[in-house]
Amino acid sequence: MASITSLGSGSGLTNLEDMLDQLQKAEETRLTQITTRQSSFKTRISAYSKIQSAVEAVQKAAAALGDSATLGAVKSSVSGEGLTAKTAAGAVAGNYKISITELAAAQTLKSGAVSDRTEKMGTGGSIQITLEGDENETVSIELGSDTSLNGVAKAINSNDQAGVRATIITDGNGESYLMLTSKTTGEDAAIRSITSDNGAVQDVVGYQAGSASPMSEQEPARNALITINGITVESQSNTISDAIDGITLELTATTEPDKFINVSVTNDPSVLSKAAKSFVDAYNSLQSTIVDLTAFDVSTESQSALTGDGTTRNIQSTMAAALRVVGGEGTVRTLSQIGITTNPTTGKLELDQTKLDKALADNPADVSRLFGGAGGLAEKMKAATDNILGSDGAIKARTDGLQDTVDSLQDQYDRTKISIQATMDNYRAQFTRLDALVAQMNGISSYLTQQFEAMSKQS
Repeated sequence: MASITSLGSGSGLTNLEDMLDQLQKAEETRLTQITTRQSSFKTRISAYSKIQSAVEAVQKAAAALGDSATLGAVKSSVSGEGLTAKTAAGAVAGNYKISITELAAAQTLKSGAVSDRTEKMGTGGSIQITLEGDENETVSIELGSDTSLNGVAKAINSNDQAGVRATIITDGNGESYLMLTSKTTGEDAAIRSITSDNGAVQDVVGYQAGSASPMSEQEPARNALITINGITVESQSNTISDAIDGITLELTATTEPDKFINVSVTNDPSVLSKAAKSFVDAYNSLQSTIVDLTAFDVSTESQSALTGDGTTRNIQSTMAAALRVVGGEGTVRTLSQIGITTNPTTGKLELDQTKLDKALADNPADVSRLFGGAGGLAEKMKAATDNILGSDGAIKARTDGLQDTVDSLQDQYDRTKISIQATMDNYRAQFTRLDALVAQMNGISSYLTQQFEAMSKQS
């Protein structure tokens, strides 16, 4: 308030401002105590967030160990030219001899020559296009006011359901031709008919499969035709994904008569090996995070955000317990038998890559059960991490409690701030009255002094 800056000017009590500042600082120590406590709780919430991220990483890595795409991973190799092969979940090891007789192709139609591509052909109207595979559905395309060859092409390309793309080619003599190409390959995508209620447009784009028409077929629609181990397979597309489970064939060229492309699909243990290493790394990262957040520095007698925290200890023990996996059958039944052991000093996992690779080569089914079977590592880790990360999990319950405390402290801070303001306003009012009173007394004293001096002179 402006009156504070003039405190003492009338009374001569020049230290009133300093006294108010000191009182203000003394009162605000109450706020500092609250913010210090808030900061402590917020630091713990932030620490739990770091643990949550680390547990989520372990959860994701463990889930990958139990994924069928990881456990049954395969790889393909192609001998010969004419196709590429990609493997996915569901693919099994096998060898395939493939010949390619025909590649799938899109149909192309060409109109007769038009001398001026910008000249209108009749007025208004529409075009109806019916495809072979959709004979019961006809797409109608409105032409609008522009019925020129340019307008017809634009109208067709503006309709996503037309099933064809339109282009215009102009020859060296200035004659233009409308070209229509099916959007997809295969015989079902071929055009059955094109009609228009605009006679002039009909004379240019009219088409009826198997009959003489204004538009002529330049490239017929074709299905891909191949044999796989002697079995004939026909496809609308050059991408064939439903002939061999889990394998997608991308056809690029036909093969010579009596020539074959060999596609070999074999198991790929490197995928599971990589997933195991990723799990070990994620688990060890969690352990490092917990150690950092619960450490106590003896030399400085300082603690970390979660030193001595019971919830964190429970999380650590829960994750360690999930590692105790025992297989019910087979030669390999424990993680230590495949090279995954726990360091008793650090709590971190150690991976013997040579031992793991040998187990994957000699006992792949046992390793798969140990990782992804009932009661396996993936299943036990999922149960453990769900209890930690779930909506009713340990981290959520703990952080909710901490956040409630932070919110309560904020309410206390706000109330204390209002209380301090009221107290300081009261101090200011009292100091102002004191200043006025002392100034008044100083005035009276000065007046009396003057009167006494005057009386003394008269005497």
